Amino acid sequence: MRPKREEWYIGIETGRKWTQISCYHAGQTEPETKSTIVGTEVYQIPTALCKHKQTGQWYFGEEGRRLAETGEGYYAADLLYRAWNNETIALDQEYQTQDLLVIFFRKVLRLALPAQGSEAVTKCIFSVEKVTEEIVVFFRALALKLGFMEEQIQIQDHRESFYAYVVSQDSSLWKQQVLLFEEEGDGVLCRLLSCGRTAVSPKPVEVGEIFLGKLPQEMEERDHKFAEMAGEALAGRIVSAVYLIGSGFEGGWMKESLKLVCRSRRAFQGKNLYTRGACYAGVLQRYQDKAETIYVSEYKVKESIFIKAVKSNQTYFYPLLIAGENRYQVSREFRLILEEGDDFLELYVQKPGERDARVESLELTGLPVSAHGRSRLSVLVFTGEEGRIFLKLRDLGWGMIKPGSGQEWEYEIDKESEPEKNLR
Repeated sequence: MRPKREEWYIGIETGRKWTQISCYHAGQTEPETKSTIVGTEVYQIPTALCKHKQTGQWYFGEEGRRLAETGEGYYAADLLYRAWNNETIALDQEYQTQDLLVIFFRKVLRLALPAQGSEAVTKCIFSVEKVTEEIVVFFRALALKLGFMEEQIQIQDHRESFYAYVVSQDSSLWKQQVLLFEEEGDGVLCRLLSCGRTAVSPKPVEVGEIFLGKLPQEMEERDHKFAEMAGEALAGRIVSAVYLIGSGFEGGWMKESLKLVCRSRRAFQGKNLYTRGACYAGVLQRYQDKAETIYVSEYKVKESIFIKAVKSNQTYFYPLLIAGENRYQVSREFRLILEEGDDFLELYVQKPGERDARVESLELTGLPVSAHGRSRLSVLVFTGEEGRIFLKLRDLGWGMIKPGSGQEWEYEIDKESEPEKNLR
């Protein structure tokens, strides 16, 4: 699935040390990762800024690092972590690190924005290590400062970026399980993608993970140790593809381990899978109704919930919740007219990969009815504390003809998902 005309997706992998950015738009066969050095594949941009001592101008990337090394600038590193902790930093004067982080991302975004600016971006997807309510609030506030609207923002974890990247490739690569090994100097993280074998689309896909431990520094020992780790992860599984990402796999030390990984399966190595996967995830989310798969995790809505509605004499099902959307970003508001005699609301609840839906009724006790038998309600679907999702209805009445009573009904319609699963 590729972007349609006038669609533009930006995928940002952001971490404590590095940031990477890609864009994906009509005319491209795959997302393009941007480098701060033209003509190179230096994709990892230090999450840092440097202020030139003479001009006062801010620099980032390789130029910022060069100015810091020559002593020509004031250097501020580790901006994401320090902004998260709301730190101030002393350079030529004191700065709020959150303000510096905004400057940094504005500069990074210029590498990938369309000519029309942020308003022409279909989705800006942030790929982070872990998704929590606090992290979503942090990145939503950051994205708004960068000029994006709420509906343009998508926040997900690296597991989802891995999923989106894999299922956007030829299906032969993920017809069985898929393994990813990540090594950025702190040890080997293993992620396993498994696709449900249901007969109904979209098929649910889960990604488990486990930390395998650290690798020795000596090259031969490193190769032998990773071969052991990979062998244990592959044992008893039918794996159709393996991805090796991170700077820890560089240096040409993989000999014994690479032979094992490549045996009877495809293997790929690189550094920019998460940022490109973020772009793919934006497309998948926009066209989820046509997608062959759906990503399932602890921060995702588990089931789709609809109400039956009639418009222009046509009956259709209007979505209150869509399975697979980030539960911390749920926000919908609309108005609803109930016919005479309706003092309840029927919800149609459907799990991914299942044909049938179950029906749940919400009783609207004491609902006032107008003289012509209809009731007009405002409907709000929103995320409350701890990722709990609520449906709130309010009697609006009919304006000056018959003012609404203001009576409200509130129901919890989707509880937070189960804790994330580790690799088994």
